[in-house]
Amino acid sequence: MLVKISPMLVMIGPILVKVKSELVELRSKLVKVRPMLVKLRPISVNVRPMLVKLRPMLVKLRPKLVKVTPILLKIRPISVKIRPKLVP
Repeated sequence: MLVKISPMLVMIGPILVKVKSELVELRSKLVKVRPMLVKLRPISVNVRPMLVKLRPMLVKLRPKLVKVTPILLKIRPISVKIRPKLVP
């Protein structure tokens, strides 16, 4: 399931979210972020090469808001429902 959004790339499987030049990997509720600010529900952390556990499955990437569920990915101000559609 691949969906192209603006300058972003979204892939579901081991969920891969690429925002601008930043890379966010969501694997079994784990988030690996390059130098980027990740704000989780209970806490906000400045993540370098670090692993962070997603509590409410909500990651706030500075300019964008990414809410990840098995099939829903919301990127403010864009809402995209990931469908089983492959985009090369």
